[in-house]
Amino acid sequence: MLPVSGQNLIDLIPQKPPFVLVSTLHKVSENHSITTFSFDANHILCHNGKLTIAGLMENIAQTAAAKMGYECNVLGKKIPIGFIGDVRDFSFTKLPMVGEEIETEIVITNQIFDVSMITGSVKLNGKEIAHCKMKIFVEPETKPSEQKA
Repeated sequence: MLPVSGQNLIDLIPQKPPFVLVSTLHKVSENHSITTFSFDANHILCHNGKLTIAGLMENIAQTAAAKMGYECNVLGKKIPIGFIGDVRDFSFTKLPMVGEEIETEIVITNQIFDVSMITGSVKLNGKEIAHCKMKIFVEPETKPSEQKA
């Protein structure tokens, strides 16, 4: 049941501390999800009191991962590992500071086999501060007959 946070959220994504960049999963629908994230000065992708550009990108990717993990969990499936394959049209106007909470929304615009094309938007206090298009490749589940001995 939503919202999901803490260890329950960490269990839904392949990333583990200290590389977690989502705090709460608020919404999941067929092609869409929303998370929030707040961080402290000790976060691995925080520099000089601000989340880095890499942190914003990874936050978008982890919002997509949380959606997939949530859906797999509901269906009793293994949670897959995904990889960022391409980032396009990335733009940002501000880096969030320690103590600020960002809201991230992803929309799946296309799905071809194990590749999802998404758009991601990061907001701070309701105002967009970053967005991009991203391709995420999901590692296909290997069948027992395909596993190496």
